Amino acid sequence: MFKARPPGSEERFVLTLSDDFLVRRCFDHWVVVGPSGLFVIVRSDGDAAACAQRAVDHAHVLRSRLADELPWVPFVSAVVVADGDRHDLACPVVDIDELTPFVQHGGRQIGDGALQLLRHHVPGAVQQIELDQNASGIR
Repeated sequence: MFKARPPGSEERFVLTLSDDFLVRRCFDHWVVVGPSGLFVIVRSDGDAAACAQRAVDHAHVLRSRLADELPWVPFVSAVVVADGDRHDLACPVVDIDELTPFVQHGGRQIGDGALQLLRHHVPGAVQQIELDQNASGIR
């Protein structure tokens, strides 16, 4: 059983990331871009399988939106934050205490030039996703 996290625990994660990372809130999830990659992070609401699928779906939408603007977009890693360890889902499940090392210490995946482009385009892509989903009423 996965317990829902109290509000605010993700803010602690955001504050521990280095300045190399850009973080944007998009509805109920975080979009994080840094040298170690591009991530969509969803907090479990108790149904880890549904949250994993939602994270994967959000990652696909973000990558598609960025691909409309950029000639190259890295893989977007979907991650679910929950208590417990699952390996049978569509994306990794990590505890909030393991999230910073998972995101920050994954090794350099994105070069400086691509990182600058992503840092420039991610906020607009997130805003467009929010506008599109608000218009359609889907989250």
